[in-house]
Amino acid sequence: MSTFESSAFLRRFRNNTEQSARPVPGQIRISRGVSDEVKDGSAKAVIEKPVAASSPKSSVVSDLIKNSVDAPTQEKEKYVSTYRTSQFEKLLAMENINLASLRTLAWNGVPSKYRADVWQMLLGYLPTNRDRRAAALDRKRKEYFESIAMYFAVADIDRTKQDEENLSQISIDLPRTSPNVAFFQQSVVQDAMKRILYIWSIRHPASGYVQGMNDLLTPLLLVSLQPFVEDPLRCDVAALESGIMAKVEADAYWCLTKLLDNIQDHYTFGQPGLQRMTLRLQDLVNRLDAELHAHFQQQGVMFQFFTTRWMNCFLLRELPLRSILRLWDTYIAEEHGGFENFHVYVCVVLLKTFKDHVMKMEFQDIILFMQNLPTTEW
Repeated sequence: MSTFESSAFLRRFRNNTEQSARPVPGQIRISRGVSDEVKDGSAKAVIEKPVAASSPKSSVVSDLIKNSVDAPTQEKEKYVSTYRTSQFEKLLAMENINLASLRTLAWNGVPSKYRADVWQMLLGYLPTNRDRRAAALDRKRKEYFESIAMYFAVADIDRTKQDEENLSQISIDLPRTSPNVAFFQQSVVQDAMKRILYIWSIRHPASGYVQGMNDLLTPLLLVSLQPFVEDPLRCDVAALESGIMAKVEADAYWCLTKLLDNIQDHYTFGQPGLQRMTLRLQDLVNRLDAELHAHFQQQGVMFQFFTTRWMNCFLLRELPLRSILRLWDTYIAEEHGGFENFHVYVCVVLLKTFKDHVMKMEFQDIILFMQNLPTTEW
């Protein structure tokens, strides 16, 4: 991403209206309404990745938007949503799905009814070949169920000291995970999360369980449930048919594993991944907004004071879940480093969005503000 593109990205982030102009090939622009989750007032903004001007997709979408310039915003969103839904239907119906095409399409947002399949394919859990999917799911779910018996359902005396510490910390963290979302406070859901996180920690002793992993699990668990219920957030998990939650738990475990495989140095000793991202963020802010960077220096605000949580939990404690799902569509669609590289630009956007407020604050107020961003209604 060039400096020019980054500047455009930041300038247009807060634009809450659909852009009628055709995007410049290769330039990043921000708009609304590319996902069925993003309705009027439901999110601050979504990210739209432009395609070449000669692309049929670019032409069709641009024409739809152009022809609806004078129509209400919801009507324009309907046009775009309908077109994108048809594109997902066509692509996912293929016997062998082209991952490059799926990434390109998913970058702009994934309709909720397709999100589970799309995320699982892009993460490398679900095969792109239709004939192999059922057998692959059965095999991986069985492997996870066997792991429960092997690692979790054992007597306390058979656990190592490190295992006991991991289990204890997980048990402490789970009640504090998404405390304002009733779905995650259900005992069945918390039991599933406890097994997932504990088994992952056992199978990855280099890092073990680290606080923040519990947050990363929440969108994966929710999306894994979407194929089985109409509205996961309002689902009474205890009332589900027998076996459904077990499948959801296994799928969420493997998706978490695939995700953490790419960012595991965020959680190993010294957390070099987090340090690397923080330094990159500091450099970008310095280059793109020297005034804001200088204000932080003048007030003695170090980026580590607030970015550790931003990088460790990927803004799951800063943004509403609906916004996180949309962001993760793009993170997961990025072939290289969506969670490590693209996420840093999103953090720059957050800082730029609240620059006017921050520039009027001193050290203590800045820290408190960064720890409690006013994003509830995004």
